[in-house]
Amino acid sequence: MAEPVIYIIDDDKANNYLTKLMLEDGCMSNFRQYRMAQDALTELKRVWDEKIVDEYPLLILLDINMPAMDGWSFLLEFRKLSAEFISNIKVYLLTSSDYQGDYEKAKQFPEVVGFLDKPLTDEVAKWIKEKYFSPSVG
Repeated sequence: MAEPVIYIIDDDKANNYLTKLMLEDGCMSNFRQYRMAQDALTELKRVWDEKIVDEYPLLILLDINMPAMDGWSFLLEFRKLSAEFISNIKVYLLTSSDYQGDYEKAKQFPEVVGFLDKPLTDEVAKWIKEKYFSPSVG
């Protein structure tokens, strides 16, 4: 079975690079990076429609503040995808602030399982690996 896929959706090129490095250091290598949330949605629809099971994401690391389509708008569109498909996807919001309003708003989205500070640290990458990618998971 293929390694589970992680989607990184963040308009910040430097943060994407750092997140990628931390995940690779944590021995995770199957991820897709998107700087535009709409591009990630298009890809999610494609892999579901074409039933490309090996490309279904397990995790989405989603920036909140992005141009064109922000994280909240992404989540509203994400919810319109098949419930069967999205029910197995865990969404973490990436944030570089401690704005309390974001934490309150996230409660409206059961798909969001938590927040991760940007930039991702080595400790967080190890935690992700242990929680979602260890042999005992599943």
